[in-house]
Order: sequence, then structure tokens, then C-alpha cells
Amino acid sequence: MKVNIFLLTAMLACSACSQKKEINDFVRIENSQFIVNGEPYYFIGTNFWYGAILGSTGEGGDRKRLCRELDYLKANGIDNLRILIGADGPNGVTTKVEPTLQQAQGVYNDTIFDGLDFLLSEMGKRSMYAVLYFTNSWEWSGGYGQYLEWSGRGKAPIPAVDGWSAYMEFVKQYAACDSCHEMLKQHIKTVISRTNRYTSKKYTDDPAIFSWQIGNEPRAFSDENKPLFTAWLKDIAAFIKSLDTNHLVSVGSEGKHGCEQDVILYEEIHADPNIDYLTAHIWPKNWSWIDPDNITETLDSSIIKTKKYINEHIAVAERLKKPLVIEEFGFPRDMHQYSPSSTTILRDAYYAAMFDEILLASEHGGVFAGCNFWAWGGFGRPQHVFWQKGDDYLGDPAQEEQGLNAVFDHDATVNLVKRYVANIRCIPPLADLQATPATQELSRRMKRLLEKGVMFGHQDDTAYGHDWYGENGRSDVRDVTGDYPAVIGWELGHVELGVDCNLDSIYFSDMKRLMCENHTRGGINTVSWHGDNIVTGKTAWDCAQDYVVKSVLDGDNHEKFLTWLDRLADFFLDLKDENGELLPVIFRMYHEHTGAWFWWGARQCTPDEYSELYRMTVSYLRDVRNVHNLLYAFSPADVLSEADFLSRYPGDNWVDIIGFDTYCADNRDEYRKKVTSGLTVLTNYAARTGQIPVLAETGLEGITDSTFFSETLLPLIKPFKIGYVLCWRNAFNRPEHFYVPYKGHPAEQDFLKFVNSEQILMNKDL
Repeated sequence: MKVNIFLLTAMLACSACSQKKEINDFVRIENSQFIVNGEPYYFIGTNFWYGAILGSTGEGGDRKRLCRELDYLKANGIDNLRILIGADGPNGVTTKVEPTLQQAQGVYNDTIFDGLDFLLSEMGKRSMYAVLYFTNSWEWSGGYGQYLEWSGRGKAPIPAVDGWSAYMEFVKQYAACDSCHEMLKQHIKTVISRTNRYTSKKYTDDPAIFSWQIGNEPRAFSDENKPLFTAWLKDIAAFIKSLDTNHLVSVGSEGKHGCEQDVILYEEIHADPNIDYLTAHIWPKNWSWIDPDNITETLDSSIIKTKKYINEHIAVAERLKKPLVIEEFGFPRDMHQYSPSSTTILRDAYYAAMFDEILLASEHGGVFAGCNFWAWGGFGRPQHVFWQKGDDYLGDPAQEEQGLNAVFDHDATVNLVKRYVANIRCIPPLADLQATPATQELSRRMKRLLEKGVMFGHQDDTAYGHDWYGENGRSDVRDVTGDYPAVIGWELGHVELGVDCNLDSIYFSDMKRLMCENHTRGGINTVSWHGDNIVTGKTAWDCAQDYVVKSVLDGDNHEKFLTWLDRLADFFLDLKDENGELLPVIFRMYHEHTGAWFWWGARQCTPDEYSELYRMTVSYLRDVRNVHNLLYAFSPADVLSEADFLSRYPGDNWVDIIGFDTYCADNRDEYRKKVTSGLTVLTNYAARTGQIPVLAETGLEGITDSTFFSETLLPLIKPFKIGYVLCWRNAFNRPEHFYVPYKGHPAEQDFLKFVNSEQILMNKDL
């Protein structure tokens, strides 16, 4: 079997809570599909059962981590979270989640309710959805066993101590326990009638709630219990609907496997009009579909069985004309390891098979509407094989080995999810899945133009030129060729200081106007940023220190640097066309980092520090400041090999456009070698990842060779499919500092020959 997965090698730096407009409608069902804001909603979500605990200010609470997790999930397209409302019973019970919400029957730990309020308020800001389940068949959150204890049926066995047979024999009593059912109804009423103290919204009026779910894997636990089990589920579903008509109701069923292998029973339960959609769970390890000691050899057969199980439930969903969600499925890490450092190649192959089915359904309007993988470990890390009080909360509950099924922030699985989400939503797999439609279209357009030719670009082209400044509509390129370049580069250095002009004396107000004019003509804007050295207050080229990057990541200058990023964000968010729509921009930050002439250079910081700086900037702009009109570019200086290119690479998940900078000097052979090797590496890498390769900066200062463009540059780029080649600026105040010919220059005719070749695209060609 061919395994096709995407690698993710990055860890996200901490970010503050995002502020985002709340979703404005409840999820509906029409034509067997979930509908959000009038559009079909297909999703890849996750299980985040501990979310309310993290949201608490009491024991177990960590709001900083919670916000960081939500930001990261949303940024990677994961917006549907299945969450435990709260555990039941006393703390200190082996393998039980703690702290619990319902400490005694009807007696609540308010810090967990407060955590749930906070969680829902933060999810609403991010347009995320919560599936909230009330109870559980299993011991790890109390559930069936705890309600039976409260009803006087004796002490619930603990599977890890007393064995599974004893536990299941005990909880078999639940189906006939009327007092248990009434206690659960009281609990449900308490939750649903609640008002969120952070949003002042009643839970019944909160569109961040996707659905109320009766329980996690409710079971009859015997054939004799089937009628009572069915009647209980239907009664509870009707009770929830009587309290809340705005939200969907689901069962939380494993499917046929949770209905004593009775698919007819499963269909009867889900046919109830108060149950809005079908759920199923799939556990290849627990159901012996894989051999934990030989996962490689049993992977294919487990995928075949998984697809068969899905199709059985799709058939039921189609008969009932309701959506289906596989809301739990898990797969161990490679070699059945628990460590976050272990690989996930086999798991990702299994996940991809699941995601393929959802992608297919999304393309044909099918009933298979989504899945929630088990489970999100995120930025947590295991401290023990089994959870102990004080350990991080992970996707694996206390009775399971910590890290076995958890998906951590740095796992390749995250990039796999992001790419599938992009395909399901029919958007480019960008670093920002919330990119504006215009930004998405810029990516698509650039990919289409790869088949047509190479766009020519020039830095600061319409702002000034050789011996002129600020003449409306003028351009050295246009003076010579009669047309503007297809791409214009701009520089934001000094925007971080809050001053009026950039480091090349362009007023930022003029820059915005000129960028808008270029966009209106159909041109493309790319932006670099030579931000000052925040430690010394000198230029970006003040690079004698090796601690500047450290200081902005987590040192004394971190908060100040965030204010610099705020000014960047303000600039990008003020870039609007005449209709008030944000302009799409390529942002090429911290470039030429493999050199040693900037404070972020190779001798000034470690590879990990550089990568973290890049990711932190993307995360802050995208997730905190909600800047969604950027394509992110990565551009080292000179690239001689793929290892060289990847030496400080932040990961495919963070980069949309890959390039490098290189300049021609006296040695033409050396220049040819650098351009050819760099473009070979970039185009080969882009062919695998779907990114857009460019020659981000190049040229011959002063154009001392009158045939440079047609006889050196053109032959070098002609064999490659790249997005653009950008020559550096023509300074207005430095007579020898120019990179394209001006009118009357000896290379004028050669430049005309270059731009008129069929490979080169100018503004009129776009």
C-alpha cells in the first residue's frame, strides 16, 4: 500500500488568546448534511475531553495552555471538538479523571463549570464548535457506575483493579435503573439551563455548541437490555429537546459495535426524530483489527475492515437521511510507543484512509460528514506511563498509556489533517487556512501562471527610480519596456518603530497607495522586513550579538517585540482596495537567514531559534491579530542542496512560497552555479509539497554587463517553473545602485529582449 503523508517538523510558540468574531448561526441539517451559515459543513475534528478542566481557574486549570491549544487547532483547520462536560463522583479513584464536576449527586465543583464557560466563550471567538457529552459507559469519568453507586446499587468495580468482566456485569444494571435516569436528567437540566458568565449567553442560545450528546459510548451491555436501553435513549433525547430546541442532539454511540453487534437496533435508535445525526466509533487495536506487536503487517487489513464498518453505517445514514460522524477513532504510534518523539507513519496512513472517505463525501454531498480523531494531546507531554495527579492532560484518559493515541502539536499528523481540511474546503493548503478569498486566489493564480511563464519583479518599482522620486505613475521598468513589472517588492523596515517612512525613505501612506494601484492593475505585491535590532536600537545589519533572537522569543524584549508585530499587523490590516477589501500580499520575513549579516542570521541564532522566530511571527499575525491576507515566504541566501535549504526551515505547515536570494558579482560561473543549484532544489521540493518556488532577490548591481538579462539571467531561469524572479531596487539617491536598466542605459535593448521573450511575464501578461 502506498503511504502518502505530509511531514510537520514544527512546534508552535505560545500565543495569547485570539479575538475573533463569533459564529452567527446554529448548526442545522438539510438534505442529510450539516449546514453552517448556509453552506454544507464537512469537518475533521478531534476529541478534547479535558477542555473544561483546562479552562478552570482551580485544580488542573491552565488557561494559557487552553488558548494556545485552541489557536493551534483552529490554525490547522480543526474546529470541531468533542468535550466531556465533567466527570462524576469523588476524586482520588483509580483511573478516574479529576477534578470532577459533579462531586456528589447534584453537588457541583463550580471551578469546572467556570472552566466550561470559559472554554465555550473562547471557542465562540474562534468560530469553533463543541460536542458536549453528559455521561459515560466507562469508569474513567464516573458515568454509569457512579450513578449506580448513587442509586444504592453498591460499589462500582474498577476495571484496572477488579477486571472488565466485573465492571460490565455491574453497569449492566444501568438500563433498568430509573433512579439513575432521573439523576442524569437533573444533571442535564442543570447544564442546559446554565448561563455563561463570560458571554452572558444562555447555553441554549450559544451557537458554539454543535450538539448535546447523551453519553460516551452508551451500551446496553446485554441482549436482554436492548428494549430498556432503546427506550432510555429515546426518552433522554426527547428530554434534551424539551429543554433546548436550538441545538442538535446525538447519542455518542459506537455504532453496531456499541449495540451488541445489532445494526437493526442501531438504526432503530437513530431513527428517532429527536436524534439528529448518527455517530460511530472505530478502535482497530481494541477490536483486534491490528496486532500491536506487528502493526505494519496488519495495517492494510485494518483499513479494509474500517472502510467496511464505515460503509455499513453510511448505508443506515442514507436510509435515515441523516449525517454520520465517526466521532472517535484512534491508532497507536509506530511500534506501539508512547513517547512524543516516536514516529506516526503507520497512524498517519490509517488516518489518511479515514480522511479520504470524508473528502469523497464532501465532493459528492454524501452523508459521511465528519470525524473526530482520538485524541488531542497538543502541547501536553506525558510524565508517567499512566496519568498521575499533576501530570499534563493528554488525549489518553487516565486508564490508558499516556501518549499512545495522543496527537501532539509537532506530530506529522497535524500537517496531514491540515492538508485534508484544505481539500475538503476547496481552498489551497496554505499556512493560513483562514486566508481571505483574495489571498487564496492569489495562491491559485500563481500556480496557474507557473504553466505560462516566469513573472518579472522589481523592488520599489513605482516609488522611485534612477535619479527620480515619487513621480506619479512612473517606473524605470515602464520607461524602458512600456509596461509595469508583474511583481513589485516593498520594504517595511521601520514600520515597527511607528514612524512615517521606511528605511528607504518611502512614506508608508504612499506605499499603501502604490500597492493598491499595483493590485488594481493586476500586479502582485511582495513585502520584506528589515526590522531594526531591538536590543541595540540600530539597524537589522547590526549583527555582532548572538542573543537578539533569544530576547524576542522569551526574553526581556518579548513583549516589546510583540508591539512591533502589532505595527506590522496594523499595516497589513490597513491594506485595502477601493471596495474596502484587504489586498493579498506575499510576506517574506527574516530572509537571507543562512548568511550572517542580519541579527537573525546563521551565526546569530541556532536553527531551532530561527525556526521558532518564524513560527512565532506567523502565529501572532495569523492567530492573535487575525491577519489573513498574507502568503508566507521563506527565503535563505543561496541554496546549494536540499539539506542546506531545510537547515532552518520552519516546516511546510508554515510556508506558502519558497525562494532564495542570490546576486551576481564578477564571477559569472559562480552565479550560474548558485542559481541552477538553488532552483533545482526548490522546484524539486515544491513538486512534492505543492508550494510555489521563486527567485526572491537577484540581479547585477549597476548592470556592468550589457547582456546580463538575455545571456545570463534568462538562460538560467528558462529550464525551471518558478513563480517570479525579482531584481532589487533602483535607488534614487545612489547613482551606482540599480538593478534594472533605466532609459538610456547601455543594457536597455538587452532588457527589452529579456522581457519580450515568451518565458517572461509582465503586468499585461497576467
